[in-house]
Amino acid sequence: MRNKRLFGWREIDELGDLERMLLVFEYLPDEELMQKLERERGHGRNDYPVRAVWNSILVRVVFQHTSVESLRRELKRNAQLRELCGFDPARERMPFHLCIQPLLVD
Repeated sequence: MRNKRLFGWREIDELGDLERMLLVFEYLPDEELMQKLERERGHGRNDYPVRAVWNSILVRVVFQHTSVESLRRELKRNAQLRELCGFDPARERMPFHLCIQPLLVD
């Protein structure tokens, strides 16, 4: 009996960076975490939505940014990536280091 493949690595390798990032966003089972973080945030300002900030943390890991500053530069440069994360693509200013710094270890 032959095993069926769910996907081929070659197919993943042929995808662009944004397409691979979208796969991470779609298949990572993080909904429970997002709901918890949104409850903890409460009803304060939502300049940087929890989901968008979380997605940017995933971008940092997947794209191997070595610092928050490197990630900020990438997001400022790349409107498509900002939009994919859930940020307003027209908003280049990304001073969200205070939001994500507690969750990251440099």
